[in-house]
Amino acid sequence: MDEDGIKKAKEAGKIISEVREESRKFVKIGSSLSQIADTIENMLIEKGAAPAFPACLSINNMAAHYAPGKDDKSVVPEGALIKVDIGAHVDGFIADTAYTIAFRKEDQPLADASTAALLAAIEQCYTGNTLSNVSAAIESTIKDFGFTPVSNLTGHGLGHYWLHDEPSVPNVKTNSTYKLKENQLIAIEPFATSGIGRVNDADSTTIFRIAQAKPVRNPEARRIMEFAFSVNGLPFAERWIPLDSLFKIRLAMRELREKEILYEYPALKEASGALVSQTEHSILVGDKPLVTTR
Repeated sequence: MDEDGIKKAKEAGKIISEVREESRKFVKIGSSLSQIADTIENMLIEKGAAPAFPACLSINNMAAHYAPGKDDKSVVPEGALIKVDIGAHVDGFIADTAYTIAFRKEDQPLADASTAALLAAIEQCYTGNTLSNVSAAIESTIKDFGFTPVSNLTGHGLGHYWLHDEPSVPNVKTNSTYKLKENQLIAIEPFATSGIGRVNDADSTTIFRIAQAKPVRNPEARRIMEFAFSVNGLPFAERWIPLDSLFKIRLAMRELREKEILYEYPALKEASGALVSQTEHSILVGDKPLVTTR
């Protein structure tokens, strides 16, 4: 990234770190998931950034990509293990961070495992180091805690208006010879589980992005397409769509889906039904790694 991009990525990181820490105060048992997500996203905007993707609130065996739907009435349940995943950008330069809250004491070691793995991985994010060393640090740390890394979820590069850029950063050791580059921005996000360490698609999908533009017949579908382009191709929530009728939204979305105009991000759940924790920071690669979201 050039100097302007680095400056804006750092600004997004500062804002998102403030929102992350403030959000810990209102993620409580019984709190509305929709209200938590709305509050987080509005705070980002008030502080001068914009959401890079909908705030994700994935609970227990739901590992990632659960954003409250437009009619979502759910709350944080008793004894939850909740992952709070937040993205922000300033002029398209992205910061991505996540944390886990364990509301049961016995689940805290699982949350600690993903946090410790993240800290171990950050130490490996220096110029010229191989990606396999980053992944090995994640895997070995999670296993040292007695848990299993989620093998089919990865960290990722952060591009300009592009959330999941190259390289992918696996949570298990690979044979990759890819070397980290100076001023490369990456998101490291270890996922730890007490289960088998794989995720499958869940039934719900409430996060989308525009994949391509095509002619559509439904006027609501055209409005959704226009809205999707207004967020510069970044992921958006069903909850954000500026239409009042959920029936009309889902009818329009069906046409967009059938014409392959939308890319979907289904919620992801641990394949064996076990709990999953997640911790994430964005890191600027250099001789000394710089965590932009700390």
